[in-house]
Amino acid sequence: MTATLSPEFVAAREAFAKWYDSKDADTQELIDSIAERTSFIIDEEEYDAFILQLARDLEITSAAEFEDAFYAEYEYIGERITSKFAEDFCEDVYPTDSLPDVYKYAIDYQLVWYSMLRHDFYDMEFKGNTYIFNRNY
Repeated sequence: MTATLSPEFVAAREAFAKWYDSKDADTQELIDSIAERTSFIIDEEEYDAFILQLARDLEITSAAEFEDAFYAEYEYIGERITSKFAEDFCEDVYPTDSLPDVYKYAIDYQLVWYSMLRHDFYDMEFKGNTYIFNRNY
């Protein structure tokens, strides 16, 4: 059985290709990097808006800068997300496997974010999701 693509899908793909081809090579490279590293940015308008916000908020204008600075993408926004990032970061850098549960579960990851990590990382909100960047790229 052969799958048939819907006319809407084909039209959307053609529109994306036309939009992509209208960009200069550096912007195409940046779009490619964003596409490889993120999951929630999916259409032309979102890529354009994300690229503008990167330039405005972080002065990131190239694929190399994006690759150097980008750290993580999280669904949703708010303190719960920065706490989750702090927990993930700490677990990567300082695994808590050997800590007794009484200490492991007493860690205030929001405090870790505010007291330490927010100075080295920037949390950028975009379209209801959070993107974490290294400030010192």
